[in-house]
Amino acid sequence: MEKVFLTKINYKNAQEIFKKAIDAFYTEKEKFRHICIKINLCDYRMADSGATTDPFLLDAFLNVLKRKFNPESITVIENDATSVEVDSLFNLLGFRALVKHDNVELLNAAKHEWIKKNVPGGALFRELDVLAIWDASDLRINFAKLKTNSLTKTTGCLKNMFGLLRQKRKSLLHSRISEVIADINTVMKTDFCVVDGLIGQEGNGPAFGIPKRCELLVAGKDPVAVDSCCARLMGFVPYCVKHIRICSKRNIGSMHYDLITDIPQFSYKDYTFKFSRIEYFTRTLIRKFTTLGAAG
Repeated sequence: MEKVFLTKINYKNAQEIFKKAIDAFYTEKEKFRHICIKINLCDYRMADSGATTDPFLLDAFLNVLKRKFNPESITVIENDATSVEVDSLFNLLGFRALVKHDNVELLNAAKHEWIKKNVPGGALFRELDVLAIWDASDLRINFAKLKTNSLTKTTGCLKNMFGLLRQKRKSLLHSRISEVIADINTVMKTDFCVVDGLIGQEGNGPAFGIPKRCELLVAGKDPVAVDSCCARLMGFVPYCVKHIRICSKRNIGSMHYDLITDIPQFSYKDYTFKFSRIEYFTRTLIRKFTTLGAAG
């Protein structure tokens, strides 16, 4: 059974905690030449909103990765989306300062090379464009956020990969988003998952919800297991989150995991997020009827 590591994190101990998380899964002998990190910049929102990757935490994470693995290069990636341009996000949200690190590059996926790959058992796609640098990296890290999502109930590692769908107008696929998430994760594999829950987001996420300070960090090698843990933290049954269930059935990972935590008297119930299930089901019905109307 895959293990999931859960611990507390804050701005003062971030490097120590990231080291602890990495050491739980990788030995001192393991080295990686080229590391690629997919972050989460879904909107023009600062980190204290809980919506986007925190550049301070990413900076701490980069320091730990460099000391641990001594890589030749680390590439931090995000992709253009329906309402955002990544280059402007890098500038406005404080990520350009990260290039002060030797061998660290910020990359707008939309402007770089893609390769075509078949999608075995694809629900919506038979082939997909895959970001070449992601596919070629020795260690592919999914650096996600702990958030609720008005479309998918949860945002975590699996949903974070939706951002690497090549087309800019990703909103066109929202009516089948769970199937799309499964197709993407079938061909774009993740080696290590980190979910930042220092400041998460509850309510009407993933961009305009309510910040929720949890001071949590979740990590693991299996994105389905990590997302299942995150779902339980936020108050959801993993099987009832459609994209997690589909990804489990597609053998992308397992919903069953062995939780490793150093949090005294830990209980999932201590971190339940606010989420309107009525609003979620209403949105789901509207999308279904809109899709049927368009098809007719």
